[in-house]
Amino acid sequence: MNKAEQLEKLKEEYKDCCKCPELCKNRHNIVFGAGKATSRIMIIGEAPGNKEDLENTPFVGKSGQILNSLLSETGISREEVYITNTILCRPPNNRDPTKEELEKCRIRLDKQIEIINPNVIITLGNFATKYILGTTKGITQLKGKVYDINNRKVVPMFHPAVLLYNGNNPEKRKELLADFEPVKELLVNPKKSVTLKDFY
Repeated sequence: MNKAEQLEKLKEEYKDCCKCPELCKNRHNIVFGAGKATSRIMIIGEAPGNKEDLENTPFVGKSGQILNSLLSETGISREEVYITNTILCRPPNNRDPTKEELEKCRIRLDKQIEIINPNVIITLGNFATKYILGTTKGITQLKGKVYDINNRKVVPMFHPAVLLYNGNNPEKRKELLADFEPVKELLVNPKKSVTLKDFY
């Protein structure tokens, strides 16, 4: 069974998931993930928003448009990556995912990571970054560095929505683009030695 088939099988397992009653009751769709099953880059966001919930695809709203443009400016097409979120369902009123919801979706996300087996994982925002790095520190302290977790490179970044909150500030956009620099380098040389700081 190839990676695409394994992902489809996993998606089928979760198509009627109701482990989180509030999310199950309020969602339109389970937003499993999208992209290239054999991708070397996996992007993990927080949770589906309203547009994602309606269209059943991650990052198709305004944040997704910003992410697409950042990827494009970096020389990476969206078709080259695989994108998912820490949880499958949109929280009511776009509230933050609860600890319980994150834990209940953990097995599914771990399995997605295992199947895709990317060289680089980009975590967008606090929830995805804390989840993957197993730390309580926030994204501001962790971004701009590359971490080696389970033989994969993890690159934490601000969520693209930060540009929406900052009126698409050119300096903030420049900062987000700079965060993609190590990704480009790691694609050329995935085994590159990176000096890591102790962030625990």
